[in-house]
Amino acid sequence: MVRKLIKHELFSIIRVAAIPAATMLLLAILTRITIETSNAGLAAIIVMFYVFSIFVTLFIGYFFGIHSFYQSLFTSNGYLTLSLPVTPDQLIWSKLIAAIAVMFASIIVCILSACIFFIGLPAEIIEDIANSFAQMGDTLNRFINADPMFFVELVIFIIISVPMSFLVFYAIMCLGQLFTIKNRKVIAILIYIGLMFVWSVLNQSIFGNINYSMSKISIHLTMWVNIAFYGGVAVGCYFLVRFVIKNKVNLLA
Repeated sequence: MVRKLIKHELFSIIRVAAIPAATMLLLAILTRITIETSNAGLAAIIVMFYVFSIFVTLFIGYFFGIHSFYQSLFTSNGYLTLSLPVTPDQLIWSKLIAAIAVMFASIIVCILSACIFFIGLPAEIIEDIANSFAQMGDTLNRFINADPMFFVELVIFIIISVPMSFLVFYAIMCLGQLFTIKNRKVIAILIYIGLMFVWSVLNQSIFGNINYSMSKISIHLTMWVNIAFYGGVAVGCYFLVRFVIKNKVNLLA
């Protein structure tokens, strides 16, 4: 049943996300063609739309991974979803796995479009683009070359932070579900704004200073503290979502 749920989730998200992804690939091809022409104005316009399509592709893949959770649980579709012979854990994992898979698929498609863009590009153009990212690349290379463990820690951090970001939104929607008024979406948005405000204040006044102090001691200490913090947030959000789905879903209010 879990496989069927994941398959259904993937199909429902990809059905929408495939449109901007295909548009992005087409724009990558058009961009590649127009750069070879002498029409710089047309090339600049298409490049602008191509860059915009990259952000749209990533946003839609992420957004519908979140929207699918709300749509299938907290709307009229919830009557069908909650009647399935599956546990709350299976529902959460199926939606989380599908959302993460689509998100990474969107990233892969973006990389593919970049390959289409760069293949056969004149060396001077590639050099100009590379120079714009040189400083960021040098900074990262210093960490990786100095200690490969940093790269491992960075990968672990990404692996944890991606599902955590989805679980945070799932938890916000579940908190909105606890209210018995009809405008639960508005409540969820207000909760999100409030949490972002609190996080910004704490990050500016406490967490930022702590990270800075730890980085003076060891970059590894900073990475592992952040990994532990993000992991703790992910686990906390997971159990909150599980509790609400199991005990507090109210589709009639």
